[in-house]
Amino acid sequence: MKWTWVGLLFLAGLSWAAFSDIPSGTLAEQVERVVAAGWIQGYPDGTFRGREPLNRYQLATALGRVLKDMGAEAREVRFRDVPQGHWALESLALAVSWGLVTGYPDGTFRGNEPLTRGALAVVLAKLLDKLSLAKEAPLPWDVPASHWAAKAVQKVLGTGLMDPNPDGSFGLEAQVNRYQLARALAALHSLVGSQLSKVPGPPSQPGVPASSREEAKVENLEVAGRWMGTRMGHTVVLTEEKVYRLTPTGLEEIGSASGALAAVPPWVLKAGALEDGRQRYVPVDTPGGKGVLPPVFKNLREGHLALDPSGNYLLLVNAEPLCNCPSRIVRLVLLLTNPVGLYAEYVYLLDEVGARVAGVAWADPKSLLVLETVGQKGRLYRINLNAGEDIAFSAWDEGGLEERSPVPVRPVAKVLLVEVPVAEAWGLGVEASDRLLTGVGGKILRIQLPSALW
Repeated sequence: MKWTWVGLLFLAGLSWAAFSDIPSGTLAEQVERVVAAGWIQGYPDGTFRGREPLNRYQLATALGRVLKDMGAEAREVRFRDVPQGHWALESLALAVSWGLVTGYPDGTFRGNEPLTRGALAVVLAKLLDKLSLAKEAPLPWDVPASHWAAKAVQKVLGTGLMDPNPDGSFGLEAQVNRYQLARALAALHSLVGSQLSKVPGPPSQPGVPASSREEAKVENLEVAGRWMGTRMGHTVVLTEEKVYRLTPTGLEEIGSASGALAAVPPWVLKAGALEDGRQRYVPVDTPGGKGVLPPVFKNLREGHLALDPSGNYLLLVNAEPLCNCPSRIVRLVLLLTNPVGLYAEYVYLLDEVGARVAGVAWADPKSLLVLETVGQKGRLYRINLNAGEDIAFSAWDEGGLEERSPVPVRPVAKVLLVEVPVAEAWGLGVEASDRLLTGVGGKILRIQLPSALW
């Protein structure tokens, strides 16, 4: 690829100390960090030109470098006004693949348009959401709560990627300069620096995962267990008749679950219904219990449960599409546990037709894990519900979504963590931050990860 200094040129030997126009202090340290990381670059004459305004091409270039350090892979993208071989195309493809930037309805990208603080906030907030790092701060006085960038502004201020102006305003329409982008990237580097080159990227095409750098190791424990799950941060093991809690000294019986598909006491999933020992919960308009599940779940044959660490939310996931059709759509249903009711519903997109969800685990508030299997391989994903479109209480509750192609709603974000050499796995529990458990052939299998998840 032919590089030009238009935009953000990187010269390998040009460190921050060589920039003749950077004042000493915190700003210099921030520039040092991002230049050393290769996320932003200087000019051939030894200057940084930090007060120069940025455009959309330059933002996409910086984002692409960040994503590349995270192991991301890009799908092919085309814009009418971005020719093949353009200096920004490679990085732009990464940023587009991750859903951080988009083009216009007429098929153009308009990369030379100035970058505003509001637009930068939206892009950075999307990245924070995908990495489950977002925190929120109060809105500055000049940002209406109804503004399209309001939530993003709260997130970038709350996470420290951007700062308000001295008068407490944000300045949505003000142009972003190179110093400001360096400041944001330095803060981002502090948040994710330890994960760089360890966090695999998003699918290179929708639903097709990028290759993991390392494969997990497995060990058969020769202990009975046909399904594993998580209950408020602890692993539960389901046998044919009983439910056990995994403790440092072994398995502790905590209940019975005859005929259960999955169980995280007091919750038990059986064919077509959930039970909690007091009430039976069924799909809406289905007799035999209280209707709280989406009607399409009358087609449920196999599924999984996970109780979040707080105990306030129960996740129900169907293992295979809820239709007799070739589909990649699985539904993630989030229920409130007190009082019991449907809270949200999301779409999870399987890698390919024929794949299935083999297990889910929610051992850490920011680590909702999905084990997906197809053929002889399993893939462990971290997913972000906030990046998906909530379809609860919509027409899709009745069904019909599984048959649609392309998918008409935005699925949850999934980031590949590691490939697992298992076939016919069932259930997913967490023994430690670097060790998971699943069931294969009625026995517990330990999955040793190459690095800790949190």
